[in-house]
Amino acid sequence: MTEGRTGSATGAREPGAVDARGRLGEGRRNQKMRTRRALIDAAAALVREGRSITISEVADRAQVSVATAYRYFSNPQDLLVETRTVVRSPEFLADLPADPADRLDTVVSRTADAQLGDEALWRTLLKTSMDRWFEQREAGVDEPGGQHPIRSRSRLDLTRTALEPLAATLPPELHRRLTMAVTLVYGVEAVISARDVCELDPEEAKDVMRWAAGALLEQAVRDVPDA
Repeated sequence: MTEGRTGSATGAREPGAVDARGRLGEGRRNQKMRTRRALIDAAAALVREGRSITISEVADRAQVSVATAYRYFSNPQDLLVETRTVVRSPEFLADLPADPADRLDTVVSRTADAQLGDEALWRTLLKTSMDRWFEQREAGVDEPGGQHPIRSRSRLDLTRTALEPLAATLPPELHRRLTMAVTLVYGVEAVISARDVCELDPEEAKDVMRWAAGALLEQAVRDVPDA
């Protein structure tokens, strides 16, 4: 009665058919991931060349159609924001020292190396964030609680990871204050201040950021009542 049909009388499908569909689905997901990464890499390459970013230019560099590119990113700003989350090397948080001071110094040093070594890209990413701020202001979404985030929280997360060993040592409010203070003294804004305002070369700019972060940590430890 069931001959000529695919599968058994219970409706089970042939194992080969399931595997084929599974492989097809996985292949499709992998292809979409490769396309997305190609677009992000193409945007980063254009920024490093000092060129303006448009979806069509990025699509051309990534060798995909403009229609395909728009399926992943609706505007250049979204593409550049995504670029920021990918350009940071995965080694940023690899093999961090246990000592809090060495741990923080490692995170600040790695961040400085990446950003000072690729200033054009990071300055463009900052400019994109500022453009989004003005766009939101003009659109009337800058009321308290109504503004969408325009900056990535990745640097704050890096600082929290670096200072995590001190969470059990410092009072909560002091630990939070140290986290916020350290976040202010490194990163792309600090790079611009060091390079453009202070006119430091990259090596000295990095050293100043490391010194400032270390000084803040030392002061916080001294501020502990029973230190």
